[in-house]
Amino acid sequence: MKVDLLIKNAKIIDGTSNPWYYGGLAIKDDKIVSIIRGDSPEKLKNYEALKTIDAQNKFLSPGFIDVHSHSDFVFFLDSDAQSKLRQGVTTEVIGNCGISGAPYNELSADQVKSFSYGYHPTWESVGQFLTALKNVDKTVNLTPLLGHGTLRAYVMGMENRVATAAELAQMKKILAQALESGYRGMSTGLYFSPGNFAAQSELIALAEVISSKNGVLTSHIRDEGVKSIGFIGAVKEIINIAEKAKVSLEISHLKAFGPDVWGSSRQVLDLIEKARMRGVELTADQYPYLATGGLMASDVLPNEFLSNKSNQEAMDELKDKKVQSELRDTVALNIRRRGGAENQIIANYPADHSLEGRTLKEIAANWKLEPADALFKMLTEYLAGDWISRALNEEDVLNFMQYYAVMISSDGVSLSNSGVLASGNPHPRNYGSYTEVLSNYVRDKKILNLEEAIRKMTSLPAQKFNLKNRGIIDQNKVADLVIFDLEQIKSATFTRPDLYPEGILTVIVNGKIAVLDGKYQQLRAGKIILS
Repeated sequence: MKVDLLIKNAKIIDGTSNPWYYGGLAIKDDKIVSIIRGDSPEKLKNYEALKTIDAQNKFLSPGFIDVHSHSDFVFFLDSDAQSKLRQGVTTEVIGNCGISGAPYNELSADQVKSFSYGYHPTWESVGQFLTALKNVDKTVNLTPLLGHGTLRAYVMGMENRVATAAELAQMKKILAQALESGYRGMSTGLYFSPGNFAAQSELIALAEVISSKNGVLTSHIRDEGVKSIGFIGAVKEIINIAEKAKVSLEISHLKAFGPDVWGSSRQVLDLIEKARMRGVELTADQYPYLATGGLMASDVLPNEFLSNKSNQEAMDELKDKKVQSELRDTVALNIRRRGGAENQIIANYPADHSLEGRTLKEIAANWKLEPADALFKMLTEYLAGDWISRALNEEDVLNFMQYYAVMISSDGVSLSNSGVLASGNPHPRNYGSYTEVLSNYVRDKKILNLEEAIRKMTSLPAQKFNLKNRGIIDQNKVADLVIFDLEQIKSATFTRPDLYPEGILTVIVNGKIAVLDGKYQQLRAGKIILS
């Protein structure tokens, strides 16, 4: 048989959590055409391959699927963005946390600013965005969600009020068009403005549209700590919305954020399991770190202050010392709830890149200001900056990780460590979420066995988002694959967050070799995957 690629001498992990086995694969075009069990040279003689890769008894698995990504804009700036690819990620689900590439107009521009990396879209509708995504070169596959916050901002701006019947009808129409054109579902960012202004009736009505099209509702829930309704209250809220709408639900980046809610993971998992027993199709995802990332303004300023304001209007108002005085206690309290100023590390702050990588405590001391006042000074110069917060507890992280219905994600972006996407002090999750699980939680700490970890990165996300023919190694499945050396995997760190990982030897995207011997091959084989 003539094939394009033959992989031999591999330990195959098929993605189902079954134990690995020795074998190889024959690939033609973008499909696995044959699985070769064992390592018999006689069996290999049946194939005439244009190229052969000897895995040398390293592990071969399906390509990893990142269900929580924010790479909506980056490939328009750098089509070689490879921080996800180099981890073994072959598919990203974009449009999370209620923030998506479309629909786009002047009203929604501020809402997406934190993830646009300075890119100014030329499209407006979801259809135009899909066309742009199809046409741009990309290193990995992309499949989109519609962001509820972006949708709401497009229709009614940043106004803090109930949507009118006409506005809700317009949102439902755009959402239905997106789902019919191949979007996987809708994401909510109930923690952020303007998503947190939506009435529950609005969210249920939109979720019912998703349900009617067999899509998925994903949610950055309203609170992961104690900033508003509390972590437990927020979990109950989103489960109630999903249950009423009869929609498949994914809780995004599940975590107990801040010392006030540490130790609540078992209670949350009990709520999730009971909902599943009642028939709610409920799963979650998680990134494997004790530090999280966030938007500085949304994390400390009251929702009431941010409502009905553009970024510039909020910045101008914050310059008023009287306004600062009124907000200071709330801002100081929210800094404490995030673990204190010493645990807030500036990640991306275009107004002054010299502050990136420094803690808020260090900046405040240098300026001879209290942390809240230092933050006010920063926010008056640039409102859309982000930071890293060391605010998670390992026991909770491990409890969530070991739950069978939690998959691995990054909550990150495809970046590059050179060029336009190399600025800032990024969270290492952008470069190493998947390798961090494999090296730290599988190999070193043995929290997960290898096959179960791979299931959480491959077949579980493929099943959740209906990614047909991906996520499993089997005949006629798409050849999205990764070969890795578990013993040699080394991941990015908080001190060196922009390092490409070691130990990811080969990455194949749609049958094409994108990474070989750990080196990027300048090949952009990613596609847009529509439902």
